[in-house]
Amino acid sequence: MTLDTCTSLLPILTALLGSDMDQHLSVSLDMLLKLVRMYGSPIYSSLSAPASVGVDIEAEQSRCFVELEKVKACLPSLSRRGGLVAKSVLELNLAFQEVSS
Repeated sequence: MTLDTCTSLLPILTALLGSDMDQHLSVSLDMLLKLVRMYGSPIYSSLSAPASVGVDIEAEQSRCFVELEKVKACLPSLSRRGGLVAKSVLELNLAFQEVSS
């Protein structure tokens, strides 16, 4: 999976967080967890790094960052659903803490 794929998937996965179906939420949260673990550190660290000359990877990372922040904003309400959804939200919150610290 590439950063470009991440950029394409994040809006879809973020939209699925608005679903009333636990299966949609579980699939979305599981994929988001994988994306955060794989790309979270480079995305969050790139925002604090000085601008570089060359390929504009920063634009993709910036779009990913915006989507990830939307995901973070959804998590508190999702955690109140309980069950497997709440467990997945907890895992995703922990992954966010790991990559953004």
